[in-house]
Amino acid sequence: MREASAAPARRTRRVSMVVLSAVFDRNLGLRSCASLDFDQGGRKRRTATLSGTCSELRGIGMAGFLAAFLPVAMMVLMFSLGLRLRLGEIVGELRAPKALGLGLMVQMLGLPVLAFGVARAIGLDPMLTAGLMLVAASPGGVTSNYAAHLARGSIGLSVAMTLVTSLLAPVTLPLVLVASGVSAPEPAGLLKISLGMSAVAVAPMALGMVLARYLPRLATPLARGVDPLAKLLFLAMVIATFVQNWGAMQGAVSDVGGAVLVLALLGPALAFAVARLGRLDGTRLRTVMTEAALQNVAITIFVASQLLGQPELAIPGLIYAVLMNFVALLIIGSAALGGTREAVPAPRS
Repeated sequence: MREASAAPARRTRRVSMVVLSAVFDRNLGLRSCASLDFDQGGRKRRTATLSGTCSELRGIGMAGFLAAFLPVAMMVLMFSLGLRLRLGEIVGELRAPKALGLGLMVQMLGLPVLAFGVARAIGLDPMLTAGLMLVAASPGGVTSNYAAHLARGSIGLSVAMTLVTSLLAPVTLPLVLVASGVSAPEPAGLLKISLGMSAVAVAPMALGMVLARYLPRLATPLARGVDPLAKLLFLAMVIATFVQNWGAMQGAVSDVGGAVLVLALLGPALAFAVARLGRLDGTRLRTVMTEAALQNVAITIFVASQLLGQPELAIPGLIYAVLMNFVALLIIGSAALGGTREAVPAPRS
């Protein structure tokens, strides 16, 4: 009887969710998703890796719909960007890398240091501290390219930053994980993930750039037609991310939500300060702020749950996935209030 009466006292409200790991094979098909269960404190957990497409495993539920919707929406966004982007814009940022260098300094050095400082100041336990640093060390999110466009930023600079951080992720992520006391995954696995996810963005964007270069009469009206759809899809992706991660936020926000919110706000603030000190123009300042706000959380979650087998490391990333989009919307909104889009000045070395 004692055992029976003691059982209810040990109840914990479990939070279950399906995390889109967004790992794409060579055919750009979704290969797997991870199912993570956390208790309300985020301490007890179990994880299961699910093979096949999420839509096949989850039927027509919300998880299956999001698994099908998010990659398609991403491709439309990047195709829309490609119709407006010229290769010379990216090359120009690489040849005169002042803005690129400052942006990478913020994203690859400043954000992990901020994450560590916030975790120590708030007193997070070591595992959540490592998870917060994993978020900060992740490469720029591919949605940041379209967000930079909406924020009246430099698409060329945004793409260059995303490309560099994604290619360096196999080196930078293990270093940050080791520094935070967590065993690092194999660099080859990280490289495969980074390149696979980049393909989802690069392929449609490259198609748009080719059309703009060789079929301008088709690309110009197509860009005008696709742009409103892309804006609606971007807003839908923000809402979908909120819906997808709401359960995890309810279960873990009391433990790490405050630290994640502070990091989500301090990252763009640091980018603003560095860009001002570096005397970047307003266009590139907003770009660096947007890149600092939007991280590739899908890589964070996949590394934690599947490469490391420690899903508790993904908890800060689940919350950050929601908050970063609202921070990006604030940057976009402030840019919209600033007036018409200004011409992007030539990059200065």
